[in-house]
Order: sequence, then structure tokens, then C-alpha cells
Amino acid sequence: MIHSGATTPPVEDWLGRKLFDREHRRFRPYDETVELATLIGDRIDGIERAVSLLQSARNHLKVVAHASFAMYWLVPRLPQFYALNGDVDIHLQTRQTAEDPWTSSVDVALMRGADSMKDWDAFFLLQENITLLTTSERAAALSAAGLSATTREPFVVADTRPGEIERWLEAAGLPPLQQRAERRFGHFHTAIAAVLNGHGVLAGPIEFSNSRTANQPLTAPFPKIIVPGQRHTAYINPAATRYSIAIRFVDWLREALISPC
Repeated sequence: MIHSGATTPPVEDWLGRKLFDREHRRFRPYDETVELATLIGDRIDGIERAVSLLQSARNHLKVVAHASFAMYWLVPRLPQFYALNGDVDIHLQTRQTAEDPWTSSVDVALMRGADSMKDWDAFFLLQENITLLTTSERAAALSAAGLSATTREPFVVADTRPGEIERWLEAAGLPPLQQRAERRFGHFHTAIAAVLNGHGVLAGPIEFSNSRTANQPLTAPFPKIIVPGQRHTAYINPAATRYSIAIRFVDWLREALISPC
């Protein structure tokens, strides 16, 4: 409160002029004083809105992942994460194999194989177990008929996963890929879509089995026949303002990857 008297109030002293008409001991603000108060009030409101946006933005986590992992493992399980972390929203971006994954706006990068994020904090997620995958109906028929029935199946192959089907066939004691009908696609997620649409069978991570996409799960007809695949690693940007939330997300990922669907 500004009091009348001989002493000039500090604000008026700083401005070099009076803010109120003090005649007859009544304070009446000058028009300029009212305009100044309005402008200051508007700026304070703007600051409060900006702070509120910053606080809410801390709960948005930007994650980049390979398209196949995002589509056939992560997306079907995100509701589980949200059930445990209702204050976090995931902004999920996908990338193709061989695309440059680095971007300063990403908080977490989920990488497979030799892909890495230099100078980011690394957390091991899983070592893939490669097996034969197909639709549940086809898997049931193959499981009942035995390994020899695979000779009648088209084998779907992704260019981004070279050698996996060959290694699985060798582990299963079956004839090589060259003696089989082959359907080839550029990317693994496209190959999975082909299998789910009835094109045959493919080799892929057993961790993707029972992940529902388009109301249809991938199923392993011979789940005991597996060969090691590539490693998956989570990288957290050490400069991320959402680092603690990123840790929560990665901890959930690691737990979910070792838990049944």
C-alpha cells in the first residue's frame, strides 16, 4: 500500500513521477497508472500460462523406435504403461532400418543391433529369440502336422533381417531357403503384415508372438526351436529435461519384456 507523506514511495521515485492524485487524502490513480497496472497484470497472466505449459510438457515423453518393434510389441502394450503412469503421455515416432535415428528432440531411442546413440545413457532391453511365426490358425495346423509341413509353406523374408530364416531352418534340421517358395519384402514390418494377411510364415522374435495387430496375433508353431537374434537397447538423452520420466518408461519396458503378455 502507498501512503501519503513527505517520503516519496519507492516505485514513484524509480519512475520519476507520481502514480496517484493525492488531493484531499484520497488516492485516485492516474489514467497512465491504470494502464500500467493492466499491462503488468497481463504479463503476469502470460508468465503463469507459460509456466503451466512447461510443467505439463514435462509429462510428455518423445520416444523413437524401429517400426516393427513399435507396431508389433510396444503399441499393443502401451495401455499397460498408461495404467501405471497416468501422468505421462508417450509421443512415439518410428524409423526404418538404416535411417539416421539422431534428433535432439527425442528423449528415448529404442535401437536394435549395431544402432547406437553416442554419448547417450544405454540400458539393455533384450536379446531376441528368433523362431518361426505365422497366424494362429496356420500355426495350429503346422504344430499338429509337424516340421515337415513347412515344406509346403511360402517363406516371407525381410531384407532388413538377413540370414535369420536360414539360421532357423538349419537349427530345425530343414532344407535351406533356396528350395522353398519365397516372398520377399524390404522391411520387417511389411513382411509381418504379409504373414498376417495369409502369405505364409517368417522368422522373427518370439517376443513378438501373441502381440495383437488388426485383431490377429503372431504365433510360434514350434516355440522350442529358436536361434539368437539381435540385442535391443534403450538410449536416454542425458540432457533431456524429462530424464526421470524416461527412466520410468525404460524400467517399465525392461519389466514388460520379461513378463508374459
